[in-house]
Amino acid sequence: MTASTTVLPLPLTCFEEWMFWDDRPGHPMTGIFRMRFSGHLQRPAFETAVARTVARHPLLRATVCCPRRGRPYWVDHTDWLPTVQWSANQNDFGFPHAGHIDITQGPGTRFWVVDGDDGNDVILQIHHACTDALGASRVMEDLLVAYAQETGTSDHSPPLRELDEARLTDRGKPGLTLWRCARMIHHQAVGLLGVRKFLLRRPIPLVSTQVALDESVNPSLFPSPYVVELDRDETSRLLACAKSLRVTVNDLLVRDAFLAIGGWRKEHGLGPSRDWLRLMIPISLLRNGDGAMPMANSLSAIFLDRRGCDFEDADRLLQSIVRQIQCTKRHQLQYTYILSLAVSRCGPGGLRRQTRADKCRSSCCFSNLGVVLDDVPLPRRDGRLVAGDVVLDSIDFVIPIRPHMHAAFCVYTYAGRLRMLMHFDPRVLSRDISRRLVDGLAKQLRSTISTSDAPRLD
Repeated sequence: MTASTTVLPLPLTCFEEWMFWDDRPGHPMTGIFRMRFSGHLQRPAFETAVARTVARHPLLRATVCCPRRGRPYWVDHTDWLPTVQWSANQNDFGFPHAGHIDITQGPGTRFWVVDGDDGNDVILQIHHACTDALGASRVMEDLLVAYAQETGTSDHSPPLRELDEARLTDRGKPGLTLWRCARMIHHQAVGLLGVRKFLLRRPIPLVSTQVALDESVNPSLFPSPYVVELDRDETSRLLACAKSLRVTVNDLLVRDAFLAIGGWRKEHGLGPSRDWLRLMIPISLLRNGDGAMPMANSLSAIFLDRRGCDFEDADRLLQSIVRQIQCTKRHQLQYTYILSLAVSRCGPGGLRRQTRADKCRSSCCFSNLGVVLDDVPLPRRDGRLVAGDVVLDSIDFVIPIRPHMHAAFCVYTYAGRLRMLMHFDPRVLSRDISRRLVDGLAKQLRSTISTSDAPRLD
């Protein structure tokens, strides 16, 4: 299926519709993705790679139509191409100003190229209604492979991954058939108990503030992330530590995120220990056989609530997280959030009304993407991908922050190095206190590694 024979129009899924209605200029619902290269890109080859990539992913070039009656739906613009902005200016965090995108007026995709002494940065902005971070990584893969083909300088120029646009019809609920839904009903009863606790508890923002933000105005500084990275040895030892404790790396990361946030709040006197802190944990719904799906959202979320008293015993905190996540997997509670959105969509005012409620839904988002770009069929140098005449040194995933959610973490591993990026709201959190939080997470992880007797994994 080519761009001229598109599967669109398609109605927005529950998750996409939430992302669409929750968007606002003051808190853009977009992901920002940076690819940092050694070597300078050839402009004609890169722009051709962009055009080929956009042709393969319908939601990169789609807009949303909102009829007077009925659900919003995607409209394809098969001939649309983004304008790549070369030699873009940078803000204090090394990104171009990437403000709000109204996807009813144009596609939710932007490209910039930033010049550096030793190479270029490619920055890609995509509306979150169009894709999640793993979907964006598929776009990155296509850009890399297409660029390698266009430059013709690679000894190994593999074909692009085969994609099937028809798979987009299943994007919001991959593998969730009517029969599987029926079999899940008794499991979701467990989820309803969690929903009750979710509704009764009142999570608090990371910091209380009296700042009244104008949601109709773009932030003057956006995006604003801080990044820390574990080297290959530290990353290997973290994997070994998780294995020795018989937990997952994600279990350790979530535990240490809670400890770092709790310690940071206590150090700066940001609230009493009885406050509920809620982490929103995105969960991918993709299965092993979904590699042919173009870029899209196939995402749900779970929510973990803890208080200051839970941080006094790190081992007990870890075991409580393990039990909760195992319960989620056993009872397939990753679908509870999606089902709750479906119910809310049928209520008065639908999801649009729900997104306008002025309250804190989660204190922080903590997204662990795992190992990214691990199966891209390109040669590597020191674990880093080589695309024609450039080397992909690093990647950054900047995920959205929301009203009353003043920070969002994204953790991922590339080239054997675990990288932690925290996107924060400088209108609420100062740069110094934000830096202390992300450094506190890195310090906590290194403490976990240093206290483990497990040997490194090679």
